[in-house]
Amino acid sequence: MLQFVVECYTLFVSKGRELTLLTYDVLIAILQQTATHAASAVLAIIAFYLSLVSTSLPPTAYERLQIDNAIQLLADRGFSEEVFLLKGTTTFRATDHWLNSFVDKENAYASTNFPFQIVTVYPDFYSKAEDNTERAMVLMHEARHLMGENENEAYAYVWRHRKQLGWSMKTHGSTDSYVTIEQQTREMAPELFNCPEKPWEDCTE
Repeated sequence: MLQFVVECYTLFVSKGRELTLLTYDVLIAILQQTATHAASAVLAIIAFYLSLVSTSLPPTAYERLQIDNAIQLLADRGFSEEVFLLKGTTTFRATDHWLNSFVDKENAYASTNFPFQIVTVYPDFYSKAEDNTERAMVLMHEARHLMGENENEAYAYVWRHRKQLGWSMKTHGSTDSYVTIEQQTREMAPELFNCPEKPWEDCTE
């Protein structure tokens, strides 16, 4: 009787070890497959990013100075989150890469490729924007896209915070940029302009 129990116990231990080894092998195989797919995905993303950067040109020294001045103004006005993204995660380009070339960008100041954190800055940023404040406004809009916000959210955020930035009807109301952005904001974020009791029905006034 004792011998039978010992034999059964030995058989049970042997089967348990086999099951443990089988489970271990399966887990290792799953981890290896997951690591392989993850590495492939990362390499594909890196290759795609490099293709965007390599098919476009960086800003000139003068253009980079204008960009940096606008970012510094954002920092001075308290937009630390936007400044962190623009300084720490963004690659600025001066010409369109192959992906942007498929998109119509009439009268655009800049465009953003999220989540690749590439901001392409167009000539209107330097010529149509009147000063560093208006250029900072443009970069603030693009920074909201770097966070994953859509056009509605980005336009609404900039319009709600324009006075904090120092960009308002009083200071810039007659500039081409202010007139254009106000019109675009009314189209992209109409919920901000449904207050009849406010001047121009602007709920942020």
